[in-house]
Amino acid sequence: MKRIALSGIALLAASIGLAACSSDESQESNEYAQDFYNPVLPDGADPWMTKHEDTYVYTHTTGSNITIWQSDSPTSMMNAKSKVVWEPTPGTENSQNIWAPEVHFIDGKWYVYYAASGGGSEHRMYVLESENEDPFSEYTEVGQITDPTDKWGIDGTVIEQNGELFYVWSGWEGDENVSQYTYIAGMENPTELNTDRVELSRPEYDWEKEGGSPSINEGQQILYTEDYIHIVYSASGSWSDFYKLGILTAEKDADLLDPESWTKQEEPVFESSDDVFGPGHASFIESPDGSEHWIVYHAAKEQGSGWTRNVRMQPFEITEDGFPDFGEPLSITKPLPLPAGDPVNITRYTPDMIETEGDVTDEGILAETDQSLSLQFDAPEAGEYYLYLYWRNSGAVTVNGSTDTGDTFTFFNNNQGLQNEPLSVSSYKLNLEQGENTVELNVANGTFDLDHIEIKDH
Repeated sequence: MKRIALSGIALLAASIGLAACSSDESQESNEYAQDFYNPVLPDGADPWMTKHEDTYVYTHTTGSNITIWQSDSPTSMMNAKSKVVWEPTPGTENSQNIWAPEVHFIDGKWYVYYAASGGGSEHRMYVLESENEDPFSEYTEVGQITDPTDKWGIDGTVIEQNGELFYVWSGWEGDENVSQYTYIAGMENPTELNTDRVELSRPEYDWEKEGGSPSINEGQQILYTEDYIHIVYSASGSWSDFYKLGILTAEKDADLLDPESWTKQEEPVFESSDDVFGPGHASFIESPDGSEHWIVYHAAKEQGSGWTRNVRMQPFEITEDGFPDFGEPLSITKPLPLPAGDPVNITRYTPDMIETEGDVTDEGILAETDQSLSLQFDAPEAGEYYLYLYWRNSGAVTVNGSTDTGDTFTFFNNNQGLQNEPLSVSSYKLNLEQGENTVELNVANGTFDLDHIEIKDH
């Protein structure tokens, strides 16, 4: 029997034991869920996801490097293949506070646009170039990408229009941190600008100025529809529950360097709902079969949690007029239909399907120290699977590392001291044998507040 242990030093701790075993009892084949739960990543900010052929390429802010993930399932980035494609040279001007990378495929290569500083508040924007069309290939550090003013700038992204490239970013007008504007410039090639910067937008409406100084337009992302090019941007303080999305729109063949070509909507297009707070910094993808539009964004883990965020996704519509209708950010306590064509196979275990010594409540299972939980999983083939625990917890715990040699490890659900996070998720890789497997969880210390369990092949 393989045993994988989870033990905590605060409220939550559980150990997982895994056995591939035979049984005289027959078990029906797994019934796969047709829906999924947010968050798709339990921690993360500034998510960027793009679809390239049949693969989704993803990155977000790590702060210290550029990491890229790849998967054929947009809902499965937690266990996707990943690679650190770039780490800075210590002590350089772009070695710290590495923010909001984006990965763009242009003319057969990948370009990573990111912002960084030397340790202070002097952020500038930089670009990396891949060796070839593989997003995991080697990258060359091209250097800074800037207009002649060389002012503070972050959140660079690219518009492609009729064979021409344009660079859009968030920047300061001067040298003081009082407000962030939306700027655009023409591009000579994917690594150089060839025009002066042009201001397209500054915070002007009350909803763009909430949360305190500075007032903010940032996190600019491009959304193309049949007749329009949209810049969807984030407004108000990213540290606040007031963070939200606004939109600028130009006709698809307009002069994009002319501010008169752009129209700003007077109201936000995506903002906090009753139980989702501070949604922002979005990117946009199609479903695997190309029939649906999805928004990928971050939101605060709970009301008032500021920069403690996770990554979520949900579908949206394009109206007959060519504008996105994002609706409102949806609660993470209810599942959403999987993106059409998502290849992930999800076997979900609700509390009534789990054997437990704990208390089964309307909200899940409460198991105390030394109490156990177990479930049966029929693996269609031998190989790697992923156990997802969807849980709630009001205490903070920390990663403690390996407890001994062999197949026993220690993990911790870390909710960073939050008191009212509605749902979080932890994931563990399991090596299963074909056929029936028994998964056992034993609470080693404290209280385990479980919503449900899933086993996935991604």
